[in-house]
Amino acid sequence: MSQRTLQEALQEVLQDDNKVSKYEARVLRELIMADGKVSTEERQVLHTALEKNQLDEEAFEMLSQVLLRADLK
Repeated sequence: MSQRTLQEALQEVLQDDNKVSKYEARVLRELIMADGKVSTEERQVLHTALEKNQLDEEAFEMLSQVLLRADLK
């Protein structure tokens, strides 16, 4: 079984309304943190989603914190 990438998961949650909700962001965060680190590819996917305004307010807060913590390490 192939592991689902963050990009694939993001595309899937955007299919219904083109926005990531708080609950969808939790799933994405768990996918990102499954290996205990935020990879370069994962950072790029998150940056792109932030730039394209694809996150609702609560999802923005949650996933931007993931990026901030990753940048501080």
